[in-house]
Amino acid sequence: MRLRLGVLALAAASELTVFRPTDFIGQEWSYYILVGGRALSDVRPGERVTLQVPSESRTVVIQCPKALGGYNESRIEYDFKANATAYFVLSSRPDCVNIQPVDAKAAAALMRQTRERASRPLEYDRTPQAATPATLATAAAMPAGDAAASVVAATAAWVEAFNSRDPARLSALYDAEAVLSDTSEAKPRIGTAAIADYYRSAPQRPTQRVALGERNIRVFGDTAIDSGTYNLFEMRDGQATLTPARYTLVYRNRGGKWLIVDHQSAPATR
Repeated sequence: MRLRLGVLALAAASELTVFRPTDFIGQEWSYYILVGGRALSDVRPGERVTLQVPSESRTVVIQCPKALGGYNESRIEYDFKANATAYFVLSSRPDCVNIQPVDAKAAAALMRQTRERASRPLEYDRTPQAATPATLATAAAMPAGDAAASVVAATAAWVEAFNSRDPARLSALYDAEAVLSDTSEAKPRIGTAAIADYYRSAPQRPTQRVALGERNIRVFGDTAIDSGTYNLFEMRDGQATLTPARYTLVYRNRGGKWLIVDHQSAPATR
């Protein structure tokens, strides 16, 4: 159920200001600010928002939408009764955000770096439905008339598996005779065993995440091509890095399920 909520003005309240400087991780999404289990506002990149919150509040929650539905969540404990004015700045991390309290002097600088939240209704989905491997598998076996939607679901399953950092989930999406070409490697990986070995090191880079950009899907009978761009995010030495890339995924429908038979990726020109 989607709710349209307004920010509440409270008689006995403390003041909370949340800053979200511009950042490249998750910049296409609004983050939601919850106090006492109630969504009070959203905040977009480059914005700040000032809210009145009950003075007895103890926890501030930031919810970050996930690519395939649902939210990741970050929270901070804060005594608003003892500190009637609070300033928090958000900084991205792969799963959601860091929430850092700052003093009035730092907040003044952040005021100059951000703009006040635009006047817009708050649309907050209290109970978003997250995609699961079961629902993705069901979508991937949709009737032929919905082939394009099935390919969308198949690539969504690849994104979800990549972001899970689970090598078994990733290799299961490829055909037994698939070819994976990565320009960082001297030669392609061919077949189930070689592709499984390619993903074997995924857990060693736990902060890597991928987000799709523009894409084109074409279906030719039991063969389909999904090509486009994506951004690869990773935290290195405490800093967020971004690598834009291009990809091509060629699928073959095997027994009603779309499996990857050819996968190519390469860095994109900035």
